Amino acid sequence: MQVVLQKNYCGCNRGIFVFGMARSRLKFMPNQIVPSVKKNKIRSTPDATAASRRSAVERRQRKSGKIKSNPPSFSAVPGPWQLNSVIVLLCIVATAVLYAGDLRLGFFRIDDQQYVVSNPWIQGLTWKHLAQILSSPYYLNYSPLHLLSYALDYSIAGLNAYAFHLSSNLWAGLVAGFVYLVALTLTQQRITAVIAALLFVIHPVHVEAVAWVSNRKDLVAAAFVLPCVIAYLKYRQRGAVSWYIVSLLLFLCALLGKLSVAAFPAVLVVFDLVLEKRPLRLSVIDKIPFFGLAAMVAVAVQHAQPSTGLQFDLARQSMAFVQSLWLLTGLGNYVICRVPPASGLSQFVGLGILIGLFVLPWFLRKRYPVATVSSYWILFTYLPTQVLPFSYPVADRYLFLPSVGAVILIAWLLIKATDHLHRWRVAAATTLVMVVSFVWFTKTVGYLSEWRDPRSVWFAATRKSDDVHLYYELGWEYREKAASFGIHPRNAPLPPEEATHYASLVWKDDPRLPQLQDELAENQHIGPVEKTFKEYLLAKAGEHFDQALTRKGAHIMPDLFLNRGVCFLDKGDIQSAKKEFLAGVDEASVLPYSEGQQEAIIACHYNLAVAEQGLGHTKEALSWIRLAEAEQDKLGRTVLPEITAARQKLESIATALP
Repeated sequence: MQVVLQKNYCGCNRGIFVFGMARSRLKFMPNQIVPSVKKNKIRSTPDATAASRRSAVERRQRKSGKIKSNPPSFSAVPGPWQLNSVIVLLCIVATAVLYAGDLRLGFFRIDDQQYVVSNPWIQGLTWKHLAQILSSPYYLNYSPLHLLSYALDYSIAGLNAYAFHLSSNLWAGLVAGFVYLVALTLTQQRITAVIAALLFVIHPVHVEAVAWVSNRKDLVAAAFVLPCVIAYLKYRQRGAVSWYIVSLLLFLCALLGKLSVAAFPAVLVVFDLVLEKRPLRLSVIDKIPFFGLAAMVAVAVQHAQPSTGLQFDLARQSMAFVQSLWLLTGLGNYVICRVPPASGLSQFVGLGILIGLFVLPWFLRKRYPVATVSSYWILFTYLPTQVLPFSYPVADRYLFLPSVGAVILIAWLLIKATDHLHRWRVAAATTLVMVVSFVWFTKTVGYLSEWRDPRSVWFAATRKSDDVHLYYELGWEYREKAASFGIHPRNAPLPPEEATHYASLVWKDDPRLPQLQDELAENQHIGPVEKTFKEYLLAKAGEHFDQALTRKGAHIMPDLFLNRGVCFLDKGDIQSAKKEFLAGVDEASVLPYSEGQQEAIIACHYNLAVAEQGLGHTKEALSWIRLAEAEQDKLGRTVLPEITAARQKLESIATALP
């Protein structure tokens, strides 16, 4: 039996063989020998007993926080830096290639116009602009690094939509590279990290965040918070305060990109508790500066953003969590706007679902630490998007950072699921990864094909969702383009190439398309087919505005009435236009924040003046235009720069009247 207890240097199989032989001998030994064997099994030396007592004392002290925990046993970013750098570069290139189709998308009307096209702060990297960006909120938000990224694009290429989209694609690729590094650190398995990065690149939930320029906030925040994780883990591994300071600075940059990373220190606490087995008190203490920075930026953002007027609904928020988790699987229905989830559950049931989502992963921490950390990454990075009761609690862009935890979890599961196969493990894992990648890649490419131009995005979205804003935005696209065609265009005529391309999209199967293209190529705007095409666009605009009105429900949408009125003006129906503008004023009066209310009222008053002037009522038109000018002066900034000139023109006409 002594042979069995000695350390075996000849390999595992020999040890098992000797133990098996010794055990088999016991069956044939006299009975009096067996008690001595059992006695030896419980006998211990004085040194072993002392060591056991010391370890028990240390465990009690560590639990009470009297001594520091040991550094984590894992390595932050293991492996040669050359290989890791190559893989990061491949992530950037793969992302840029996949999203190359959005380079000619142009700017969207929503947010892109405010954040980029008409934003004076990004037009040059001057000290004045830097001071404005860093010290002041802009467009009801405070995200200075987000704006600085636009200023950098503008300084390189001017107001070129191609360059802005290329920049967003590169930001997304950089994030994918950091996903690989974080996954490598968390799992300590290169193959799992590579799979996670691949899944991140092709995840269909990212299309909106990458292809929509003004959603770059999510990309910038992720590009700083992921290296923050690596820096923090290096601090825990090496005990160097310098790495702790670096992680704090990176987290601050992430906050200045977008506040949605505010709860990320909680993920670092989970890292400490689950991976390092660090005491809770020590885990929380060095996160206090992180939470302090988050609180400071949250105050600045809260000061910039107006109240939405909505109440927090636990039932709806719980359903939003569940719906968003399904989108993270890569199998959801991806669309730019979706109908908010119905809150058919009670508040207690909603609270129970939320508690269950946050408690369940904790029971997996001992057996599956990677799954636990990844799950809490998803939950804590999604949580800040639900704190403010927005009208749309579920949006693809909200899931950009949570998807990091999702792809690491899914990559780990794909490898873990084949552990028991042994001989066929590599083949099975490869098959699973290929199947998931094929499904995700197909959905992403299909969704990206809808992002050819703003009209195509809204047009395809109405086939997926019944949300009111989709129909409104599609109607606006038709109305705005119609204003660039015909003998007397309200907007500047489109360049012949752009006009021809747009006509080929809208009248793709219409037999009149060749004749229309010939007329547009002449750039005269007097052809009968172009006039018919303009009437068709106005009819489509009115049709979609009507559908939006039937779906409006409790939404407050003064712009819907305003644009319906403008559409009637373009058709020559002035009386109907007046009714819509007056309805827009009434709708704007119940908006929850004053700035949006004033903007809508200014636009409605101005267009009421246009309508009255069209009816020959100069005095009434002058009265409306003066109201619009007074509202604009009260607002303190210019909404419609043509108001003053229009008022002066009407005054000169009014003085000439008898």
